[in-house]
Amino acid sequence: MTVESAKWKIDLIYESSYSPQNIIANQTYDFKIEIGDEGKWTSQLALICTQNGEPFKNCLISGIDGGCYFHLSTMDDNSQSVKLLDDELIISLGFTLASFDLDKMKFNWKIRPDMAEIFEFYDLEDDFLLRGELQIHRIDRNGNIKWSYGGRDIWVNPDGKEEVTIHKNKIELIDFESNRYLIDYNGKTIK
Repeated sequence: MTVESAKWKIDLIYESSYSPQNIIANQTYDFKIEIGDEGKWTSQLALICTQNGEPFKNCLISGIDGGCYFHLSTMDDNSQSVKLLDDELIISLGFTLASFDLDKMKFNWKIRPDMAEIFEFYDLEDDFLLRGELQIHRIDRNGNIKWSYGGRDIWVNPDGKEEVTIHKNKIELIDFESNRYLIDYNGKTIK
């Protein structure tokens, strides 16, 4: 996957711990960062960066636990697992949501807000609304959890219903059993 802005072009290359080959780890990187317990998890992500049209630095992030499905928001779907904000890459990595400083090649912050995997996030005012498996979390731009909201079941719907829909002044949530919840932007139940 590639994420671009006027300044940056970032190629993200993900390799699961279940991959039969270990291709990206055998490349040369300017930076290598382990985000989990060393050697415990072997899923990894290579960030190949171009700045202002010129090759920049690259980084290998290893120790990723959980699955990753990288996608950008679109006109039809405003969920995302990767977002480029100026010199910052916001990214959902299995159990971890992180902010990565592209200039410095280091994490600004990383959090594990859910006891299970996190799937994607949405823009909500000046914050992010994060869909975890067990809870919905509102996260500010500094990685602080403002609130968390749990339902009767997990936030995965096998019937294909959209789990999170953001409306003006309210958020609609659908859980595994298709229970419907309406909450306000402060995480309080409306209905």
